Amino acid sequence: MGQCQSLDRILLIIVGFGVVFKLLIDLGHKIEDGLVELDEKLAMAIRSVVEKIPGLGESEPINPIQMAIGQLIANMSQQTQQPQMKVIQRDEKGLFTSEDS
Repeated sequence: MGQCQSLDRILLIIVGFGVVFKLLIDLGHKIEDGLVELDEKLAMAIRSVVEKIPGLGESEPINPIQMAIGQLIANMSQQTQQPQMKVIQRDEKGLFTSEDS
């Protein structure tokens, strides 16, 4: 009779683990389905907001005069010379020395 009770308990524990495992699998599927649905709804909401923004995607072509002025400014900035760096020596005390000495 003692062995029968312990086998019943072991069988009950195994069945309990099986039920919990099945519930976890079902819960995982429900969460996955919910995430897919949330992803679809979020994509539709983003698309709706983007479509309502005025002027998005409807830009004018670049004006050739503005493009030429932009290139001229870029060329001018490349032609400017950078100032030459000068190293000033220090004496034994760590103070800067004058160019005269």
